[in-house]
Amino acid sequence: MEFHAAALAQLQGLPPQAFDALVERVTKLVGTPWEAHILDPHDPHFRQCIFGSLGLLSFHVDEQGELIRIFDVTWVG
Repeated sequence: MEFHAAALAQLQGLPPQAFDALVERVTKLVGTPWEAHILDPHDPHFRQCIFGSLGLLSFHVDEQGELIRIFDVTWVG
């Protein structure tokens, strides 16, 4: 699991309940990265999922490197 610098910056100011929901979702994501919505039908490695009730997490799955790179975190609450 890796957070892009932009995603790390988006974590600042995240309310505690949002951060907890993010950690819970990321933990599940490690085991099941393909159970998320495809962002680009031409490249299914780019995915997106919801965390908590108002959060959106965008990431790239690198199967060969066994790495998930989170590049965008959005919290609307």
